[in-house]
Amino acid sequence: MGANAYKDDPVPRRPVDNRRPGLRAVWLLVLVGWVVLGVLGAWVVQREFEAEVDAHADRLQDTTEYALSSRQAELARIARILALDERVREILSQARAMVELEGGGGGEDGAAKLRRELARAVTPIASELIHGQDRVMQFHLGPEAVSFLRVHAPDRFGDELGSLRPLLSQVYRSGQGAMGFEVGRVFSGFRAVEPVWAPNPGGSPGGSSRVIGTVEVGTGVAPVDNYLNESLGARATLLLPAGIAAENIWADMREKRHIAPVGRGDYYLDGPEVEDVGLAAALRHLEGEPPTRWRFSADGREWLAVSRPVPILTQESQTPAQLVAVEPITDLYAAMQGRLAALLAAVVVAFLLTSLGLWLLSRWQRTRWMVVIDRAEAERDALFELSPQPLELTDMQGRSLLVNDAFRHTFGAAEPVDGRGWLARGLEGLQLEAFERAIVRGERWNGALRLPALQGGLGWFRVQVVPIADESGRPARLWWFFHDVDRERRAAAVAQAERDRLDAFLAASPAVIYTFRADRPDRLDYVSANIREILGYTPDALIDGPDWWEQTLHPDDREQALQEGDFTRWQGDQKRSRYRLLRPDGTPLWVTDHARLLRDAEGRPERIVGALIDSRETVALEARLAESERLYRSIVEGVEESIFVVAVGPDGAFRFLTNNPAHERATGLSRVQLAGATPEEILPPEAAAHVKRQYRACLEAGQAIRYHETLDFPAGRGHWHTTLTPIRDENGHVALIAGVAVRLEDERKDEA
Repeated sequence: MGANAYKDDPVPRRPVDNRRPGLRAVWLLVLVGWVVLGVLGAWVVQREFEAEVDAHADRLQDTTEYALSSRQAELARIARILALDERVREILSQARAMVELEGGGGGEDGAAKLRRELARAVTPIASELIHGQDRVMQFHLGPEAVSFLRVHAPDRFGDELGSLRPLLSQVYRSGQGAMGFEVGRVFSGFRAVEPVWAPNPGGSPGGSSRVIGTVEVGTGVAPVDNYLNESLGARATLLLPAGIAAENIWADMREKRHIAPVGRGDYYLDGPEVEDVGLAAALRHLEGEPPTRWRFSADGREWLAVSRPVPILTQESQTPAQLVAVEPITDLYAAMQGRLAALLAAVVVAFLLTSLGLWLLSRWQRTRWMVVIDRAEAERDALFELSPQPLELTDMQGRSLLVNDAFRHTFGAAEPVDGRGWLARGLEGLQLEAFERAIVRGERWNGALRLPALQGGLGWFRVQVVPIADESGRPARLWWFFHDVDRERRAAAVAQAERDRLDAFLAASPAVIYTFRADRPDRLDYVSANIREILGYTPDALIDGPDWWEQTLHPDDREQALQEGDFTRWQGDQKRSRYRLLRPDGTPLWVTDHARLLRDAEGRPERIVGALIDSRETVALEARLAESERLYRSIVEGVEESIFVVAVGPDGAFRFLTNNPAHERATGLSRVQLAGATPEEILPPEAAAHVKRQYRACLEAGQAIRYHETLDFPAGRGHWHTTLTPIRDENGHVALIAGVAVRLEDERKDEA
């Protein structure tokens, strides 16, 4: 409307070069800005994805290393148990002599009888220790590695394997157990060999010094694969160097056990045939030695693969075997794609909303979209429309030409002038005469008019009329400026209503609100009316009476409350204290006092605003909680099981919080020594790494887990049955891990 009025102005205007670009340049800058932000966001998302993939690869490598080392240690433990069994030592001592007596090799009837006795002796032990795992077991006589009994294949014995068995030769030479990976004619895998010493009939403390045979326990990659599948959903297989596999493994066994070349033929797959999609795809794409880690796609899914070299105990080649593990990361990849899609959608939506906002801005400013506009005209229109004062432009007959938003909000739409002329605007009598004389002379006129407003009916307005002359110098139009003189009265009424509503709100509040000046702390300026219901005092009595607060403090809390009430000691210009006040009848009431110090513009203390809250229920609840805490401590500290609590940091770090006396006695770690310490600070490196893996497994499982472990503490080595339980915070995140450990030696003593 303003733009049209100016265009209809008959007064000619001089052309001015006062134009500026519209919103087109701003829109282009916004477009470039959102594109740059989108690219940076995609780069950040990609970097986060790469970091998460690296973390998964580290976890997969650590888990593979742990699975391999723990399985090898388990093989050595089984072999050591069998080698120390007195019945095994006695039978092998007789078997060696019997085989020599019967002509070597596998022996005859006597040796067969001893083999049956040995099988009956070790089968219960082996069954209990192996637990159905993919393991093999055999007993050997002599350094030439003649097999006397294969528990997994008792019909096969007597084959000389000395040329293929450096591990056996090493044990016979050193007299000590050994572990390693060997490639045999039939079975290639991880083996643990322990020497079997001749029995000591005399029972002398020195024991026997003669090795009569060896116990061998071996396994393939299946237990490692099973562990990775159960813990991470990953799969693993073993690759043998092609030359060693082709030379040492019999051809019929390679065909039977699916020992076939992979990739370009540098390695053989140490069967069985791979059935996992991801693992099969990783092997198909292998070219030469596997990299330490790589990522690939197969069957519409994303996979992560790692490899670890496995040294082979052989003299022919120094090329190690390779243990390859593959883990699916489709969920991780889908999450990355989801974040990228959300980022793209956010950028598109933000750009569209920004474009819409610029278009609406152009409409609001009454300008055209993405074209050049007149600067002076735009600024004039903006000042006219944004003015909070009602403005109107009329001709000399009183016809309205232009009004602003403030005029429309005050008087409504401008109505056409009727036949009464200026009388319709409230001008009459002497006031009308003075108005007409002023505008004819081109002078300003000031006066007061009673006009109908949208809010409140008729109201008084101070009016200023400014004539605008045409090019001949005669008044042609009139600017009308209106000022509402009743606004202050209405504002005061509104403010009083707001104060009344505030008083009603505070009266219904459980907190007593008070204020006093910082230089007059002994006298209240304001206190809410609900103090009568809470403390039994009237607001007028407290405001008129000095030192009310000090006089009503409970004697036992007086000194502490006065110290806490000194605002010069407050931290951050605020306090929170709890004390008792005495009611008019002398009964005490617990209150919590929240107060804040307000300062003026120069930082000087000006006013204290506070709230007194009835805290009887809170005090009672805290007393019940304290009693509950004492009961909890008595139970936890009285049980015999070792209990400890671990805090889970935001970055995934673990720190011990506390433990009970049973845990202190069993481990030798005091509560003071344990509190706040990380596993690395109180445990040996291997033990610290082990417990951290278990804590991470508990976090990933999201529920209680149980396992056996052997740990070294200041109190000595112990075998434990441990249960870890995750404890979640109010947001559902695991914040604590509670552990209960039972020492297995203690259980055996109890059973005995």
